[in-house]
Amino acid sequence: MAEEEETAEERRERWMGREAAKAEEGGRKEKIVTHAKCAKCGKEVEEGEGIEVRGRILCSDCYEDELEADMDMGAAEGAGAG
Repeated sequence: MAEEEETAEERRERWMGREAAKAEEGGRKEKIVTHAKCAKCGKEVEEGEGIEVRGRILCSDCYEDELEADMDMGAAEGAGAG
């Protein structure tokens, strides 16, 4: 029996919960934002919708984009002729 695929909203909620837990534990230098504008796209973010990263407030979408870009850069750095 195949598992039901997680919806984008469920994935986002799970991701936000995990990131909030990391921020509370001090594992990363990020904190949950209560109300601000995203530094990247300008979208209004409210409690639970944004994260402060390196002094910038990002909405969950822009934060996720940055994480993906960081992972892509890490993969690119490991590739090449050697």
